[in-house]
Amino acid sequence: MVLFKLDKNSKIPLFKQLINEIKEKIEIGALKVGDKLPPTRQLAAHLDVNRTTIYKAYQELWALGYIESKSGSYSYVRQKRECNSEVLLSENESICWKNKINPQAEKLFQQFGKIGHPFSGKTEKFDGIDFSLLHPDSRYFPAERFRKALNEVLTANPSDLFDYGESRGYLPLRRIISNRLTLHGINTNVDEIIITNGAQNAIDLLIKLLVKPGDRVFVESPSYGMMFPTLTFYGCKIVPIPMTNEGADLNILQSELQKEAPAFYYTMPNFHNPTGITANQEYREKLIALFEKFQVPIVEDAFEEEMKYFGKVPLPIKSMDKNKIVIYVGSFSKILFPGIRVGWIAASKECIDRLAVLKRCSDMSGNQPIQAALAEFCKEGFYEVHIKKIHKVYRKRMMLAISNLQKLNRFENVEWIEPNGGFTIWIKLKNIPFSYDELNEIFLANKIRLALGRDFFLTNSTERYFRLSVANLNEKEIYLGFNRLYNAIKDIYN
Repeated sequence: MVLFKLDKNSKIPLFKQLINEIKEKIEIGALKVGDKLPPTRQLAAHLDVNRTTIYKAYQELWALGYIESKSGSYSYVRQKRECNSEVLLSENESICWKNKINPQAEKLFQQFGKIGHPFSGKTEKFDGIDFSLLHPDSRYFPAERFRKALNEVLTANPSDLFDYGESRGYLPLRRIISNRLTLHGINTNVDEIIITNGAQNAIDLLIKLLVKPGDRVFVESPSYGMMFPTLTFYGCKIVPIPMTNEGADLNILQSELQKEAPAFYYTMPNFHNPTGITANQEYREKLIALFEKFQVPIVEDAFEEEMKYFGKVPLPIKSMDKNKIVIYVGSFSKILFPGIRVGWIAASKECIDRLAVLKRCSDMSGNQPIQAALAEFCKEGFYEVHIKKIHKVYRKRMMLAISNLQKLNRFENVEWIEPNGGFTIWIKLKNIPFSYDELNEIFLANKIRLALGRDFFLTNSTERYFRLSVANLNEKEIYLGFNRLYNAIKDIYN
């Protein structure tokens, strides 16, 4: 019999000591594959321990794959498959994942897998003023009020909320969204609304619904940076439509429509990301008339719809949508909390019915407790209170940013677009030989970070653009950041 030693004075349980003893003897070869282990009764007597201790150790060794047991017979050492080591060498992998992966997923990885901040999805600490983030300021999150709303709904009706919900989303929240849309001139009912996992999930569902591989999709240029990888994955042919000071160029839109109709047109008419442009009423009327003529859906992204600061802003294109060609996408992410991941789509019932099936196939249903808490939060009036509060905050920030932009007037090669809402300012640097990477190094050296313009275009632009956001900075930080921006641009042009 192989000898085993147990220390009854040790803090380590006896059965674990025996497990370690047997594992060690197997690994050093003292016990070989096929060797029998002593019966539990015999080993218990030999070690002067309870038979249960031996049985428990053998059971654990069996679960770990070290031994095999035959009912009514003995246990013996088995050939154990080696576990993966902590460091996996790619040359030892039996599957070449690059060849197994969907070609579109691999294409996406090669093109966008190393996309930079702020689109990388990684949290990066930065010892400076970060103008790149389009996240709402966490210092103003109404977290305590939301916690109370969550506690309220969980106390009142916990069992229902922990079950699967409707694919369309929590009904009381859809009612609230429907009522809020009337404030923007949009008349819709709960059957024409589906709640999504943020606006990005809404866009993904719409592409699944509307697009076949090879279909053309019209996208403003520049546009929301994550549209390009998403459309790329689904095999779309992206047609970039250049932006003017009013919106996407209507002449080019008409010309492209005459060539071949797209699956849909993606637009942000209010506080466009990244340019901050807001299309006027006349432009919107011409736009919807054009797409009605060609019977092409418009996907209207209203991610910052609530953030109006200066003057009058026209109602959404969806408010003029008599023929129901406009699909309206909204979100709570930029107004409330991005982390709750609640967005929505408002469209014709026929469209929503099909989206609901796609959503059920994708993720069954949304987060019921969070949606219920958000409905309670809105019902109690906290959402309106929060909007009024942050309007004052962000209006002051944008006014400060615009006033500080005047410092850049001394540089004749610097241009910007002054927004009347939202969080972003679009800056253009002309007549410079530097690459984006070289310019970025200059900004970082001055301890500021901006979103690089190249991430908002499908193809490289000869001009150099940057998006500046005031969403996550207070007034002191904005003032300091603009001083650093001035110094950085002075380094670029001097």
